[in-house]
Amino acid sequence: MPQRKMRAGRCDRCGLHLGLCVCDRFPTVESSAALVVVRHIRERFKPTNTGRWLADMIPGTVLTHFGQREPPFDPSPLQRPDVRFSVLFPREDATVLDAEGLARLRAELAPGQRLGFVLLDGTWHQCSRMSRRVPVVQDLPCVALPPGPPSRWGVRTQHDERGLSTFEAGLRLVSLVDGPQRAAPLRELFHELAARALFMKARLPKPEIPEQWRHDVLPGEES
Repeated sequence: MPQRKMRAGRCDRCGLHLGLCVCDRFPTVESSAALVVVRHIRERFKPTNTGRWLADMIPGTVLTHFGQREPPFDPSPLQRPDVRFSVLFPREDATVLDAEGLARLRAELAPGQRLGFVLLDGTWHQCSRMSRRVPVVQDLPCVALPPGPPSRWGVRTQHDERGLSTFEAGLRLVSLVDGPQRAAPLRELFHELAARALFMKARLPKPEIPEQWRHDVLPGEES
């Protein structure tokens, strides 16, 4: 179906043209880690924002906002004695979440605690600033994902080669913490979302997942 005929409207949930909507196929994927998405307020109404999908697909994910004057940022989702939080951002002082880094985090858990991660949702510049300015977040240890496939969210410009959409970062975290089989449904649906969004932008000839994307490897998954 030509793109022009599908411009009657967008789905409020997935952001795609209504004729391309895939919301009925959103998976539900449980994670043993607590996830909190801190979204920059300027991302709130962007149809290309992906952080909201983590809250849609991973039960218990908290979505909060930073950058508005009122109400002020609420740090209470990060102040949980049963969760040891880290912030995901590749700063110079970040611990890489390879097998050794993840084992180190787990060894630091107090009895009854579980891992938690803060995902910063915004542009690269906004996330860099938020990692150092958001109350409570600025005091958390910093972790980074190990190297992996490039971002497939080509509807947004990445200003750093390590840049990923927030959803991609979240699904890779789930793969690291809970295993690639748990994360695979998230990857499949994200690839479909990304392919359809690129088709809408006339950057793909058809709204289908490119064959080369199917060879993307999740952390812990053999190529």
